[in-house]
Amino acid sequence: MIILFRDDYQVIMKHLWSMLQCKPKEWKRIAKTIHVFDYLCKNGAPRIIQDIKDDLYKIRAFSDFIFKDGKGPEQGYELRDKVKAICELVNEPGKLQYEREFAK
Repeated sequence: MIILFRDDYQVIMKHLWSMLQCKPKEWKRIAKTIHVFDYLCKNGAPRIIQDIKDDLYKIRAFSDFIFKDGKGPEQGYELRDKVKAICELVNEPGKLQYEREFAK
């Protein structure tokens, strides 16, 4: 079991929120950060869920994310789906509880 101190928690969360400020060409960093938020919703402490609820608008901003670099297909579809799933999870307590139980 990992024990985090209050300062560690603040540093980690500050870093995660700052990763959402990356430029669109760094879409992989943004996608990985969204995946971490999804994992934390399902497996993290209840306090994390409240933090995510408070700043959900930062995550919801990626619900219309589109990035095409000209080399291949559009890269934002997976990110948009994950953002939609996180928003539903955080806003529906029953679904959140089910996912947290399933993750155990």
